[in-house]
Amino acid sequence: MQDVNVNFLDIEAQNLNIHPNSLAYQYLVKKTKASDRGSKARRSLGNLYALYVLCEDYINDTNGSTFSNLMSRMKSLPFGSKLQNHPLDNRLNDEVKRSFDIKDDNLLPVQNIFIGNQKSRKISESFLAHNNFSTKNTAQFIINTINKYIQIISDNQTYFLDQIENAQSKEDFLETIYEAFESNSDARLFEIVSFAILHIYFRKTVVILSINGTTQSRLLTLYRTGRTNANDGGIDFVLTPLGKFYQVTEVLDFRKYFLDFEKVNRFPISFVIKTDLLNHQVRSYIHEQAMNQYSTDVANMYMQLFDEIYTNVDLKNILDIISQDSVQLSDLKNIICNQFKLEYGLLD
Repeated sequence: MQDVNVNFLDIEAQNLNIHPNSLAYQYLVKKTKASDRGSKARRSLGNLYALYVLCEDYINDTNGSTFSNLMSRMKSLPFGSKLQNHPLDNRLNDEVKRSFDIKDDNLLPVQNIFIGNQKSRKISESFLAHNNFSTKNTAQFIINTINKYIQIISDNQTYFLDQIENAQSKEDFLETIYEAFESNSDARLFEIVSFAILHIYFRKTVVILSINGTTQSRLLTLYRTGRTNANDGGIDFVLTPLGKFYQVTEVLDFRKYFLDFEKVNRFPISFVIKTDLLNHQVRSYIHEQAMNQYSTDVANMYMQLFDEIYTNVDLKNILDIISQDSVQLSDLKNIICNQFKLEYGLLD
């Protein structure tokens, strides 16, 4: 599927005479990898949309716009309603600078200017001109490419939803669900499916609480804290009334786990991991990694913070149980569809 990404970029570049070694071309290659349906790359639309609206100004011969104007236009673009101000502030420039080791600040895409007494922003002509003959062509190339990219990811994201909603049998439905466990599946898809499975799994459990002598029974309920790329402090699910934290990940690097513990002041965390290892194998692997860098005491301190671990094996076992009950299977389908629409901004 990677050819899709390369082809639409190359077609636009050839049509507008854009050099493959230009900053604009290279940056768009980096930022449009999620156009491949099998890619694990995130959409990362904030920086692209900042670039888009700045290029719109340039095409329309507008000498820059105020921050509020640019931000409003970014939010009006598809999937843009939740965007924050970071791309226009520094994130786009920082990413370009790091990615291409830029020494000349004139090559950074977002340039600050003043319109009257009001601080505004415009696209860098040096960025547009890099290895190209026409700055207008480069700006149009950026706009055309981002438009095509949005069209492709829109088609890709509705593909899975359509597969789920149109499944005619239990077998068809489960076959689609199992795509989430593939190594090259979208991270958001894995998080949504794992949440739905665990939500149904936990909701059958009753816990007894005693508060100041008053006893009450409560069903366990799992909540998602936000979207996959939300600024949620590293916590993806919360289980009430126990107050347990869950982090979803594809990474088997002990440094990632230990950093997650530090983010929550070493509060225990449960992990949902996209791996075919058994949960005890994950613990052993992480512990072995940690022992190569930390003392035994420090490694053991962090290892004690691991609460539960769910891997593909556990999730598939739970899914097998759910699939035996038509009501639970219907609930699973509804949860996945609703979470999918929320994740991709289809309910905005």
